Amino acid sequence: MSVVGFQIRVAVGPADIDELGHANNVNYLRWMLEAATRHWDVTRARVDPAAVAGVGWVVMRHELDYFLPAFVGEGLAVVTWVPTCTPLTCDRYYQITRLADQALLARGTSTYCVVDLSSGKPRRLGESLREAIGNPELVKRQRIERHFPALPGKVTEPEERSI
Repeated sequence: MSVVGFQIRVAVGPADIDELGHANNVNYLRWMLEAATRHWDVTRARVDPAAVAGVGWVVMRHELDYFLPAFVGEGLAVVTWVPTCTPLTCDRYYQITRLADQALLARGTSTYCVVDLSSGKPRRLGESLREAIGNPELVKRQRIERHFPALPGKVTEPEERSI
């Protein structure tokens, strides 16, 4: 098996639009997650059930770069693929394009940790699961933490609390 991309198509609807008149950024992440979930569902249906039994995924990190806006009525293609993994994590990549002209709207990546559904704890990927998800390249790396500045000394809240 080799890495193969998976594509879904989505239509930008009125509920996706923000006050700027284009699809709100959170929708790109939603479409990415939808593509990942549907890819996993298709994968589970096509492989040996023993390879994927009791397997879950927890997101450790998302990154998303935006290039062009999407508007109501536009059809988009969301392609996802998993080219690399470590013994405990997988790197899933995404590309979102407009169907009408193939314009690149956004690219993103997510790092997922493999978890045992019965315990909720991380588990090793294992060869059978790795093969089931397309045999991504096994890489060695340390998790790189983004540097965050200190929390501001003063934090304000709105007058009305929503809690």
